[in-house]
Amino acid sequence: MALLEAMASAHMTGVLRTDPEEEGRFHYSRDSQSSFNFTRGQGNVAGILAGLREQEQSYRPSAIAAQAMLAERFFPGFTRTHPMPWVPPMAEPRLWMGNAAKVATHNDPVENVAVVAAGRRRFTLFPPSAEADLYMGPHDPTPAGARISMVHVTAPDFDRFPRFAAALELAQVAELLPGDAIFIPRDWYHHVESIERFNVLVNYWWDATAFITS
Repeated sequence: MALLEAMASAHMTGVLRTDPEEEGRFHYSRDSQSSFNFTRGQGNVAGILAGLREQEQSYRPSAIAAQAMLAERFFPGFTRTHPMPWVPPMAEPRLWMGNAAKVATHNDPVENVAVVAAGRRRFTLFPPSAEADLYMGPHDPTPAGARISMVHVTAPDFDRFPRFAAALELAQVAELLPGDAIFIPRDWYHHVESIERFNVLVNYWWDATAFITS
């Protein structure tokens, strides 16, 4: 936390927050698919870290997440001091920071390398062929622009979602420690669980088709 504070700019970013009873799950509200179980706010890095420190002292903390922060905007010089040789130059580093939280199963139309910098994260990946068994939610609204699965991966309700058992047979699970990285291919579905009370992830997105068409 001290290192991030020393590097950080004062720029504001979006922050998500859920109540303790949601157990860190960012999703739809319990009674409607037209509203969400979290609130959106704004904060700078110093304020976000202050909130995380406060929640560290709580027996049942609220989940806090600042997502996809462009590293050079919020931590000037990050790209120079933390080079990533395994991705194309176009892939800008982004930081994801928060406490214990769960990001629902979704996919991205780009390639992705994600590196754990602090804490632990558990990734559960499903191939695109599993889509029919993931019970994907509506196209609109979505929590962050991508459709998400309606199934709670860490506590699935097989009475409501019986086909999810077939998706689990295809799942691949990896738990990452600081310094570990994972490659998530384009269109692969993934559920991400941040396990510790302070977690930082750095990820890199890029469109591989740009190399083919250019």
